[in-house]
Amino acid sequence: MSAIFPKLEGLDSLARRDGVDIRPTLVRVLTDLYVQKPAHGAEEERHYTELALRLIDSVDLATRATIAKKLSAYAGAPPAVARRLARDVIEVAEPILRHSRALTAADLEAVVRDFGASHAAIIAERREYSSASAVPARHSAPASAAQHPRHDSEMGLADLFFSAEPAKRRMLLMSLGSVETEKPQSVQPVETNRALEAAALARDRSGFTKLLEGALGLSHEQADRIASDPSGEPLLIAAKALAMPSVALQRILMFIDPAIGESVQRVFGLAGLYERISADAAHQVIASLRGHEPARTRRPAHRPIYYDDEATRSRRGTAVRRPAAAEPQAPARTEPGVRQRTV
Repeated sequence: MSAIFPKLEGLDSLARRDGVDIRPTLVRVLTDLYVQKPAHGAEEERHYTELALRLIDSVDLATRATIAKKLSAYAGAPPAVARRLARDVIEVAEPILRHSRALTAADLEAVVRDFGASHAAIIAERREYSSASAVPARHSAPASAAQHPRHDSEMGLADLFFSAEPAKRRMLLMSLGSVETEKPQSVQPVETNRALEAAALARDRSGFTKLLEGALGLSHEQADRIASDPSGEPLLIAAKALAMPSVALQRILMFIDPAIGESVQRVFGLAGLYERISADAAHQVIASLRGHEPARTRRPAHRPIYYDDEATRSRRGTAVRRPAAAEPQAPARTEPGVRQRTV
């Protein structure tokens, strides 16, 4: 250590004394010395990584947060150390998730999958990217959003979803639930899904939007926002909330929007994403779109018009028919002179 970081010789000897815990000071100084140089060789990076990882696991939150802040702005931060800090509590992870170029897209997706919404929301806000991070910048905001800027913490889940790029939307959705742990939906609105598919096959965008509006309890503008989005992810959300079979969704994607349907690769890419989105995630985004900021519920709070159409159809088909009341019988006629037998 002293050959690479000679200024640490005094601290190294002090660390050997009993009863003195200088690990927080040691990792701070070690990091200060490391970020002073614009670049490091492989041997220096290896030594720093080994020491930093050992020390980070044994120091307090404030020290870890300080280290994360210093390394987040350093272009040569060792990837292993950046990954460790990105997987810490949000107070430590935030600067790394927001700024560090040492994290790859795979690193970020793993953090989203393992740590959930708070980490995912920060990743979704990354504005710059490089070939190392592979996280695209946010599209230019609409004029109305630019004129009335909102802090990200004030944005609802649906606002965050619709304002993000496709890659960030996917990260967000992955953080909202797991298809591996959730139970299948009890209601399967088959009639609604058939009607949506028929409208899509007929390229009836207006009819399709109206069906979505009624099925999910949305306003016309909200339903049109889903149907008209060129990326296709909002349609996946709507389909998942309605428990639509994947095959039916693929047919809808091929016909409802020519920009999507003309690319078979894109259709199958969206279908693959659909299999990984949980119904929990879909219900949360739909609820937020309707103004019900979640409550991370397993089912939507609303009762859409078509949502229980199968249950209604079942009730109609199994209704018990009441027997008709017996009509009074006319007394039997008897011939004159013949006595009527009595029972």
